[in-house]
Amino acid sequence: MPAPRAKGGKPASDNPVLQALGAQLAQRRRDAGRLQQEVADTAGVSRSTLHTIERGGEGVRWEKVLAVAKTLGLSPQFVESAPDSLADG
Repeated sequence: MPAPRAKGGKPASDNPVLQALGAQLAQRRRDAGRLQQEVADTAGVSRSTLHTIERGGEGVRWEKVLAVAKTLGLSPQFVESAPDSLADG
């Protein structure tokens, strides 16, 4: 089985929160040595959807993001934001 590649490119959105979330999920997947197709199959999403998530794309249902995170052994956690960062959201 080929090793996961770290590919660069333009993010799928301008939302820095989604970009950071996608980058974390992609890095976790690569660190685990897993391919997008394998993670997508296990999470019950298409490889295209996983690609969109990893590129920080908008419009993906939260249930799908959570399924990918769970497949990678992660769970979401909300942390309090700094007061000045609330205006960014």
